[in-house]
Amino acid sequence: MSTPVQLTPHQHDALEAMQAFVQGPEHCFILQGGAGTGKTTLMAALARWLESEHWPYGFLAPTGRAARILGDKTATGAQTIHSRIYAFDRLHVSEEPENERATGLRLCFRLRSEAPGVRLFVVDEASMVGDVEDNQETLRFGSGRLLADLIEYSGVGRRSGRSAAPGNGVKLLFVGDPAQLSPVGQQLSPALSAEYLERQFRLSCAGCELTEIHRQEAGSAIRERASVIRSALKAGRFNSFDLKPSGAALLAERIPDSVTRVAEAYRRGGGSSSVLITFSNARALQLNRAVRGRLWGDELADVRVGDQLLVNRNSYRSDLYNGDLVRVLEVAPDVQRQTIRMRGVAPVELSFRQAVLAYRSANGEALRTECLLLENLLHSKERGLSPLEQRALLVDFKNRHPNLRPGTDEFAVALRDDSWFNALQVKYGYALTCHKAQGGEWDTAVVNFESGRGLHNEAFFRWAYTAITRARRTLVTIGAPSFDAYSGMDWGRRSPEAGSAEVASEHDGDPDWDRFAFSAGQAAIFAHHCRLREALQARGIVIEALDHLQHCERYRLQCQGQVASVQYWYRGNGQVSRVAPAAGNRSGDAGLVQAAIDVMQEVLLSARSGSEQIADPFVRNFADLVEQVTADTDIRVVSRTPLPYRLRLVLTDGRRRGAIDFCYDSTPKWTTVQEVGGPGRSQGLLERVRSLLGD
Repeated sequence: MSTPVQLTPHQHDALEAMQAFVQGPEHCFILQGGAGTGKTTLMAALARWLESEHWPYGFLAPTGRAARILGDKTATGAQTIHSRIYAFDRLHVSEEPENERATGLRLCFRLRSEAPGVRLFVVDEASMVGDVEDNQETLRFGSGRLLADLIEYSGVGRRSGRSAAPGNGVKLLFVGDPAQLSPVGQQLSPALSAEYLERQFRLSCAGCELTEIHRQEAGSAIRERASVIRSALKAGRFNSFDLKPSGAALLAERIPDSVTRVAEAYRRGGGSSSVLITFSNARALQLNRAVRGRLWGDELADVRVGDQLLVNRNSYRSDLYNGDLVRVLEVAPDVQRQTIRMRGVAPVELSFRQAVLAYRSANGEALRTECLLLENLLHSKERGLSPLEQRALLVDFKNRHPNLRPGTDEFAVALRDDSWFNALQVKYGYALTCHKAQGGEWDTAVVNFESGRGLHNEAFFRWAYTAITRARRTLVTIGAPSFDAYSGMDWGRRSPEAGSAEVASEHDGDPDWDRFAFSAGQAAIFAHHCRLREALQARGIVIEALDHLQHCERYRLQCQGQVASVQYWYRGNGQVSRVAPAAGNRSGDAGLVQAAIDVMQEVLLSARSGSEQIADPFVRNFADLVEQVTADTDIRVVSRTPLPYRLRLVLTDGRRRGAIDFCYDSTPKWTTVQEVGGPGRSQGLLERVRSLLGD
């Protein structure tokens, strides 16, 4: 722990914030940061400071792979959360399972009752720590809610009991990236949400966010693209995605080439630094077979020396955990198959094979273990064993121990020590789903985007962000989509300006559309009304009535018992020309009249030209883009008018003049382009703009 850690000024500020937290009153600290911002470097520096202060601490992670990576990079004895807070409690065996989905067995792990023995838990990859009940049929850990159990075990927020910090409780420091995949069944990562921790557990939270990406690091192009996706997730806008190749760090390939790339990496002995990431277990199975076909000349070859396997379930006998990757050092030539017959269902075949595996411990030490493999998942497209296969393991154990009575301690001890029942459940580890890859990193990550799923949504962006940030140096994409907010525009639909009811339907949710009798041709005027209404309400002024006059809108207003009438005039393109008190308004309150005039001038006149009149950056950026692509042509943008879910541009080339509506949806992304007045009314200007935008 003597090696110094070099921190940037930004990281140093974050370290000081964490040091203040450790010595302060808050229960929790949340350290957020995207890929490449130095979260792990900062944790290493924190560990050194904690040791210098003789402050007992423990580093935790939700998976075995994440714990090993954390331990390697911080030189700490990191553990999985499960191994730290749970202990085996009891075994439930059902002699007559209720249905085919029942396994007939449940292993229960209780929350440990002894004091944690530390004053601070640092939890890495906290985005993976969920707080919904895990209803696994075979395994039951504590309450089933990992985050709640961690908080209960630590005693955080309590002033007495098991806490190792007298009077203060153990503190929790959560580290992670909320843009990554959230825990299954949750829309957010609860351990990275101060609001959730405060509301659900009444814990006070401090925190900070690392925002500086170390661009000098290898793979900076990956970090930059990941940062763009992360910003889209924070903004909730999923209309632009780009992973085009960039130098040696960001490549695009076809599946055969990528399969060859990964296979060659393993053949050269660097396979542990390459991985294929895909959407589904079924696709991962196909890719694993393809890689093994390159390696061994047979996609369905038996397990070979040199094969990489993915541990699919925690194995306390082997000290291996779900998500660990192991290398086969030795393997028995023959598989041992057991056909298990159970009442009322078809026979189930279990396949076992002896092997010696290599893996790395939490401190980076190369270890080997001899164990029995259960091969049923090696060529399965399922996520895990079926309930019938799990029940077959139990029936096999009972057949081999007919004198043991279920429910006794002797039965439980024998079951936990049985190498066949506890055989290591594995898949091939060349291709993984993104959930399995989460918490790990590789020098080269090959990400297969071919899925057929929707693209313009949070789920896809979160998946893509998590997948591409598994790459340290090189990201290879397969079928990565590329789109922006206007790449999917439909340029051929007729504008509703010509008399249809489409515009009116856009305002069905706004009661003022019908209340004040707006018509289909008054979209621009209604947009003015909405902005006025918001600004007037902020001043406590209520609109009582509205009259639509010839190029004039007259408002009757009320505020605290006073009334007034004001109006504005507009030109044919909807642009406001002036505002004034309504004629015959002598009985109106002078103060209210002036206040309303001030609001109208501010909303309708002061920002009626240029970019300032467009508040939404999404709309403003597109309007700016149109002006940029027409700057070196004879086309000029005469006016830019934001309307509900559309931007109206009036353009001219000196000879022709036309108005064009660019429509967008709530994503937001641009959807359709319409000539105001009907097809052809822009006199060819629409086609020229379309060509300039590169459609």
